[in-house]
Amino acid sequence: MFLKTVAFGLSFLALTACVSVLPEPTAPDALYRIEAKSSHAGLQHNLIVREPEAPRLIGGQGMVSKGEDGGLRMVPGVEWSGPATRQIQLAMIDSFKSGEPGNALLPELGVLTDYELASELSVLRLEGETAICKMKVSLIATRDRSLLARSEVQSEQSATSRNASDRANALRAAASECAAQATAFAIATLPSTS
Repeated sequence: MFLKTVAFGLSFLALTACVSVLPEPTAPDALYRIEAKSSHAGLQHNLIVREPEAPRLIGGQGMVSKGEDGGLRMVPGVEWSGPATRQIQLAMIDSFKSGEPGNALLPELGVLTDYELASELSVLRLEGETAICKMKVSLIATRDRSLLARSEVQSEQSATSRNASDRANALRAAASECAAQATAFAIATLPSTS
């Protein structure tokens, strides 16, 4: 009987040790989505649009602000509705008019194409009331992996106030403009069909 009591006590103690002492994460006040800013002409070729490469800090769901001391901080109360890099990728795809001879496609569809659009998101942050987005974009021929063209796109948008939601909207607008410029670059550099 004594052994059963000790075993029960140890089991109870083990169960109480499983209770988390970590604080519950706070839910953001608002979630923001990067959307296609404009609808560009359709494509003559199928084009794979890759998710931008980015440092984890700016490619995730948190919105980043650069302080006066140069330190980066998360903006409290606001977040992206999903990873920023994935949202930029989808905004680029949505920017192309559909129903044309070529389509902008996700790589996970497994479609073989002649070209792909790759990008590197280097800056997506707030500096005071200014939202900044900078991205390098590359058009690649998939057959021999040769670089056909490379450029940098960037956008700056001003927030109407220091309010977190106004700053988040400015950052969303800057990211959307970067996505629109990336798709315009792809249209301008893709070889024409002859």
